[in-house]
Amino acid sequence: MGAIARSVTATATLTFLMVVSGVRLVRAAAAPLEKVNTSYGAISGSMMPIWVAKEAKLFEKQGLELNLVYISGGPRSIMSLLGGSVQFVNHSGMPALEAYQRGADTALIASPMNQLEHSLVVQKNITSVEQLRGKNLGMSTAGSLTDILLREGLRLNGIPDKDVTILPVGDLGARLSALQTGRLHGVIVAGVQTLTATKMGFKQLIDFSKLPIEISGSGILVRRAYVMKNQETTLKFLKAWIEGIYLVKTKPEFSLGALKKYVATQDVEVLNTIYGHYKELLMTKPMPYPRVAKSMFYLLSRTNPEIPAGNPEGFVDGRFISQLESSGYFDEMNRQYGK
Repeated sequence: MGAIARSVTATATLTFLMVVSGVRLVRAAAAPLEKVNTSYGAISGSMMPIWVAKEAKLFEKQGLELNLVYISGGPRSIMSLLGGSVQFVNHSGMPALEAYQRGADTALIASPMNQLEHSLVVQKNITSVEQLRGKNLGMSTAGSLTDILLREGLRLNGIPDKDVTILPVGDLGARLSALQTGRLHGVIVAGVQTLTATKMGFKQLIDFSKLPIEISGSGILVRRAYVMKNQETTLKFLKAWIEGIYLVKTKPEFSLGALKKYVATQDVEVLNTIYGHYKELLMTKPMPYPRVAKSMFYLLSRTNPEIPAGNPEGFVDGRFISQLESSGYFDEMNRQYGK
């Protein structure tokens, strides 16, 4: 073959490879995003990472289309998870732990905050815990974290739950409304509602963050059956959500914008207070710890003695966070965000 013929052949081959590569690139760019359904369970600064990650399109960056919905109350969230309506739940670990102890395949795979953020706020004429006897107190739903915490908080302060009337009221907004109308003497709230309630003239009577309780307050909850079949999707989800934590810590203006949208308040003082509080509390490496599951089970068994004992440590599955750590993902995030 002559030099000219070889040149033409080489050029044709190169052109063909470039066309094929171009087609592959176009196909890759046009690849549809994988849809995942996720719920969050509180209007609280503890949910900032998932709100920020959603608004910053970090899930799309990982090839996921996130359908994010608010589901108030832990039992409803876990029912949605077990029923397959959602694949990931961002919520307190308590209801999922109870389901696990009863035989469900629920698991806690990440936890950026192991501290309570709840308060019992009361009418301003109530000045001591003793005055709660005979009063009507509100929580979200029976068996929820707020139900369990309220009963334990009362017990730790010397008030048996039989000495009060505990009523299921609904979400945080409904509880504050019931307090405002005088239907209830006190309600358990979390996050922004504590500051909102005090600005409305109500009083914080019990600060649960000061109680000797360790709990996963805003973990990522899953079904083992799903994550074991969808390990790559799970890692992509966690990457986006974890980058959301880094954004919260380093991009205050963007984070405050997301917070304003989801909390639905224009009160600058409230927004700045929430942001500053959770910016410090959230951990960038959200490893779930067995000791936290043990602490949660202790609390759960105090108010629900018939729950099966089992092995609460088995509720925690840290393999995905460990895998991200060994792959260098956290080092990459630290370099990118200057941590």
